[in-house]
Amino acid sequence: MTKIKFVNTSIVTLTFVILAIISINLNSNNHVFEDRGSLFLKDFTKNINKIDNISISSFENNINLVKKDNIYISESGYPLKKGMWENLITSLSLLRIEELKTKDSQRHADLNLLLPERNKSKEEDEGYGTKITLKKQDGTIYSSILFGKVDRTVGGLSGGQFARFPEENQSYLLKGAIRMPTTKSDWFESLIFTIKNDQFMKATLNNKNGTFEVENKDNQLSLIVPKSLNFKIDETQLSDIRDVISSFYFYDIKKSLKKYSDNLPTITYEIKDGLVISITSVEPDKDGESWVTIKVKSTDKKSEKLAKDIRNKTEGFEFLANIITSDILRLKPEDLALKDK
Repeated sequence: MTKIKFVNTSIVTLTFVILAIISINLNSNNHVFEDRGSLFLKDFTKNINKIDNISISSFENNINLVKKDNIYISESGYPLKKGMWENLITSLSLLRIEELKTKDSQRHADLNLLLPERNKSKEEDEGYGTKITLKKQDGTIYSSILFGKVDRTVGGLSGGQFARFPEENQSYLLKGAIRMPTTKSDWFESLIFTIKNDQFMKATLNNKNGTFEVENKDNQLSLIVPKSLNFKIDETQLSDIRDVISSFYFYDIKKSLKKYSDNLPTITYEIKDGLVISITSVEPDKDGESWVTIKVKSTDKKSEKLAKDIRNKTEGFEFLANIITSDILRLKPEDLALKDK
């Protein structure tokens, strides 16, 4: 390269550098450059001790966490899984701004940043975000944030996540993502008990449609009450009745604050070693998933420990049961009929 060419190349290179510097300076007020890398929730760590309530709202994840003895617990009082609230707090404190994104409210649905309380559908969740509201002891809001889609292209272990403040249209891409369960039941150890099929002896269901009894004899299920029906019984229905207790999970939970009458739909399971479990629907006339209470007793020392364990998990609470359990508590004789295929 000649000396003249070298000088010309250097001048051109220097010109580009100067133009780049000017461009950056001209955009020094741009949020992308100013706030990139800064904490999304400023002073959150300093103020965490002032936050007494964390409200989480989304399609399948509505829960309030309240502070008690310097830890967060479920508003229902039911124990959370170990590490749940700590993971959430830590992830909130680490969120940093990666990019400034759209201000166009019409694009919020694409980023799952629509307000969850505006979703009137019981089945569709597309476009709606997860709203986390942090409240102080006096009930005032410290901050409220909408979290949307996760973006795995952002560096780091958690990738990134889109977010915005509910009162603003401006959206952000954050470095990091909130760490918490996606459904309410996952906050808890939602498996209450497991009973093996060969331990099942009998189930008795009483509801407004009558009394039904299913018995297990030599590992064969049979309907012993009513004694006769004018149709052939679907054996899978009897299996469904037994299988309610094979693994009993709940889908939601709340503190039981009401004393209910004794004539509500109830199914009582008699299990080997003297264990007796009763499941009662507290919403006898409601379709779909039903809230239930659970009672347990033991008539044999062999099952006392298990009965106590179940009682400790269930006493004073109501549980949202799955649709199969809820339908069984509403069972009618014709529901047992074998359907033509």
